[in-house]
Amino acid sequence: MKICFVSPEIFHWGTYGGFGYLTRLLAKKLAEKEIDVSVVTQRRNGQNEYEKLDGFKVYGYPSHQGTGFGSLSARRDSIKYYQKADADIYHSQAVSYNTYVAYIAEPDKRHIITFQDPYDWDEWRRIAKVIPKYGTLKHQLRIEAEIRILAETCREMDRLYSQAHFLIPKAIKLYKLEMVPKYLPNPVPVPEETYEKAKRPTVCFLARWDPQKRVEIFLGLAEKYPDIDFIAMGKSHDSEKDRALREKYGHIPNLTLTGFVSEQEKKEILGKSWALLNTSIREALPVSFLEALANETPVISGENPDKLVSDYGYHVINDDYDAGLAWLLDSDEWQIRGRNGRHHVSRVYDADHVADLHIGEYTRIIEASG
Repeated sequence: MKICFVSPEIFHWGTYGGFGYLTRLLAKKLAEKEIDVSVVTQRRNGQNEYEKLDGFKVYGYPSHQGTGFGSLSARRDSIKYYQKADADIYHSQAVSYNTYVAYIAEPDKRHIITFQDPYDWDEWRRIAKVIPKYGTLKHQLRIEAEIRILAETCREMDRLYSQAHFLIPKAIKLYKLEMVPKYLPNPVPVPEETYEKAKRPTVCFLARWDPQKRVEIFLGLAEKYPDIDFIAMGKSHDSEKDRALREKYGHIPNLTLTGFVSEQEKKEILGKSWALLNTSIREALPVSFLEALANETPVISGENPDKLVSDYGYHVINDDYDAGLAWLLDSDEWQIRGRNGRHHVSRVYDADHVADLHIGEYTRIIEASG
């Protein structure tokens, strides 16, 4: 069995996004189970054309950044890398133009999609509140054209999946799907033991410092609540904005600005925190929620994917994060919800279990194709 992941990134070579993280983790787990796995993605930051990583192959196509037709040229060049992978199944981590190109490259192979983070029009309007260019007519026309193309691509797929239950009706409506996506969760490592919680109330932030994540809300709360320790992991893609935020908030004594952290540091911070505080203006189901819950750390967020936040944390209404912090401080309910969250994540999202679910789906697809 040969599987090729079609992914916009891989969690290495200076690129550390959610899609890249789950792709790398899933590829690693499948490789450990003796599945022949490759990833085709854009080449970045010293990455070679061909690499070995965690037991799987990585094919990197050139980005052509800085050229007039960089995106089109990159996708044209990527065709030969999908062909080099020579997989039985091409698995797109989110539907994109890369999905379409992989299908064009190998039309006689099996192709599947996991919907990770589809944006509907309401979400684009929410994003436009913090990134105004997404509210322009030009952007709307571009998205309408993209949806039409990707809807056609979805109809060519052999199977469709979704990483969260609530995304299934959204994807059906957005892409006018005739095939109902099947639920297939994302993987997360569940530590055998959890860390002891900090003595002082401690909350953490885990996301890139980009506009839709609204890290400024988290940083401002640190100044407002001196009796709570705040730890902000991550950084902005915009180096100037990143510098400005650190200059503005770096003086706050109960606020730690870590920058990018290693996997071990992330586990330690999540483990000792009383809660993960997520301030995004919108989310799908981010891996950070699952990572926090795996460490018995409840989630405080205005987003509530698959009711994970209301069940295993505190669902913030109308950006009232003060109420979320009051909930954290007023009782031991956060500990109960954290423990229950870990149990749920262990049962549904454990990386080895999820890898087995994927292998089962792959096997059925190959057997059905004869």
